[in-house]
This record gives sequence, C-alpha cells and structure tokens, in this order.
Amino acid sequence: MTSAMTPESLAALVAAALPEERLTATELATCCFTEGMEVLGDETGAIALTTRSWDDWTLAWILLVAVHPGHQRRGRGRALVNEAIAWSKARNARELHLGTAIPRYVWPGVDFRFTPALCLFDACGFEEYGTGFNMEIPTTFRADPPAGITVERELTSGSIALARDEYPHWEEEVTRGTAKGGCFAARNQDGETVGFACHSVNRNALVGPMATNPKRQHHGVGRALLAALCADIGAQYGVDRCDISWVGPIRFYAKCGATVGRVFRYGKLAL
Repeated sequence: MTSAMTPESLAALVAAALPEERLTATELATCCFTEGMEVLGDETGAIALTTRSWDDWTLAWILLVAVHPGHQRRGRGRALVNEAIAWSKARNARELHLGTAIPRYVWPGVDFRFTPALCLFDACGFEEYGTGFNMEIPTTFRADPPAGITVERELTSGSIALARDEYPHWEEEVTRGTAKGGCFAARNQDGETVGFACHSVNRNALVGPMATNPKRQHHGVGRALLAALCADIGAQYGVDRCDISWVGPIRFYAKCGATVGRVFRYGKLAL
C-alpha cells in the first residue's frame, strides 16, 4: 500500500472520523510526518507509523489510525493494521506499540472512549500492558512563585540545559517548546534555571513536559510554572480548561485543582 497523504489530507480524514479531536494539519505534521515516520493509506483510511532502534533492538509504533465513517465496519481498519504489521516487520521491529512514541505522539495510548479502536486492536491480538491518563485543569489557576524565584517565558537555552542534565528524555520536546514560544522557565536569584514547563509542543493547549530540578522540588516552583502555562494557554487559545498530558505525579496536579480526564490503554503486539 502506498500513500500520497499530506498533513492537510490526514487532517480532513481525522476531522470526519474523530471530529472531537480537532487535530490540525500543523499538529499532524509535527506528530506524524517528521523524519522516521510514515503515513499509509488514503482519504478512506490511514495509519501513521514510526520506529526507533537501540543497538539491535527496534520497536515500532502506531501513532494514529483513522477510517472515514463511510468506510467503517468494512474491514478497512483491520487492513490498515495488517499493513502496519508488515511495515514494522520489514524494518525488523520486534514489537508494535500503540501511541506511546515519546517525544512525538498524538495520544499516550488508545483512549478508552474509542470503543471501535479498542475492539480492533483486541481482535488483532494486541496485548494490554498498562494505562496512562491526562488531567484537566482550569486555565484560571494561578500561583505566585516562591521567594527568590522568577518565572518567565524561556528565551534562552536554560530550560534545554536543565532537561539535558536531569530529564534527557524531554530534551527534544523542551527544545521544540522553546522554539515555539510555549516554554516557561523558573530561575533563582543567580539566574540558574531551576524548573521548566511547556505547552502546545505536540498538540495545541496541551500541558507538558514540565519538571523542577530535583533539589528544588516541593517549594512551589512547579505550581508557579503550571500557573504561567494556564495563563498563557487561556490567553492564546481562549479556553477555560486544558489537558495536562500523560500525567505522572497525580497528587501534585490534584493539589493544583486538576482532575483526571482522558484515560488511555497501552498495547503491544509481538512481531
């Protein structure tokens, strides 16, 4: 199966198949059309894929699958998954995973609300191995920085350096967030970057990644950074709530007023 899909044509397909997602061509270009990714299919149905290798170990991911409503329940989804399996095997991937392709992903798994997708992947033999979730927070959330800390939009490389040193799995996302103007930094009186927080890195109005230097945690830096993101998202996108993507420390965000929102299933298929 070949494909002439573009970010624009994929956005049109997703708008028909999953209108509530409101995925734009720009977001899809970021998450499905960069180096190492491939989109197979056409306007009736498409699947986005990527691989990553470590020494002799290669894994593949399904980033997105969408079937036009007029072509659902006709085996189109199964055919796309079969094509994804063949594509992955041709690249010597040992497993095919669903959604969890850090640092560029559309969802952190399969949304439990996507019943047809859950049934499709179950029928294709994917094994469930855990769950992840987003949390929702009002964009009106505010918190002042602790004494001696300034929170400002990141215009230097301080946040990137902190990510590189303490959270290297987020360096690529923080780099993109900084370039897009959606990264905020917390700095102490010596100008040292002690925390960072980004939004709209992969998808618009989505919070993450964000982190504080392990030596400065539990002192209010994270709350101030989250508040800066909420204010910026509210001003830029005009929304009263936003999602915090793929949450880890649930208690921290819950204390800021966030609640669990979307829940996702992780899945994999041995090849």
